[in-house]
Amino acid sequence: MRNLKNYIWTLPFIGALICIISFFTPAAYFENIVWNHTIINWIWGYYYDKLVSRYDQSITIENGFYSEPIQFISSFITSVIIVFCILIIILYSYKNRTNLKNGIIKSITSLFPAVIIIISTITWMIMMEIAELQIYGLSMWDRYTPNFGLIGMYIGATVIIVGFILIKKYSQEIIETR
Repeated sequence: MRNLKNYIWTLPFIGALICIISFFTPAAYFENIVWNHTIINWIWGYYYDKLVSRYDQSITIENGFYSEPIQFISSFITSVIIVFCILIIILYSYKNRTNLKNGIIKSITSLFPAVIIIISTITWMIMMEIAELQIYGLSMWDRYTPNFGLIGMYIGATVIIVGFILIKKYSQEIIETR
């Protein structure tokens, strides 16, 4: 068990990797089979919109970054915050690894960015809902299905928080056994 405790620093790192993967995975997906219409949104403000005509089978594909300011600005700010928090977690995971060897642990630095990732993801969801209501008059989360781009942020942040708790719990035992 002692050897496993020496590697608990990897949990926040693994959580950060999950967040990175989910950052580059679509966050929301809409598909209307009747109209052959598909829309895919990423949390960083990119979208893909494909519409296949039922009559002549012509395909209209539109993609790019949001053009509406409320969508673009909320996605941009959220993305910058999430990327910054992921970088902090990766940096401090590595520092916790070296600090475990030296007997010094500061695990609080992993908890705060994980909470910020959760708050930023929730903020993005709320801002996209507001934007869809203002622009189209439709509720986004009634039409769209959340994808791993959103769910992965919560999973990654949870792994980071669990790692924080375990580091806090076992760090003193690891230091004392050296």
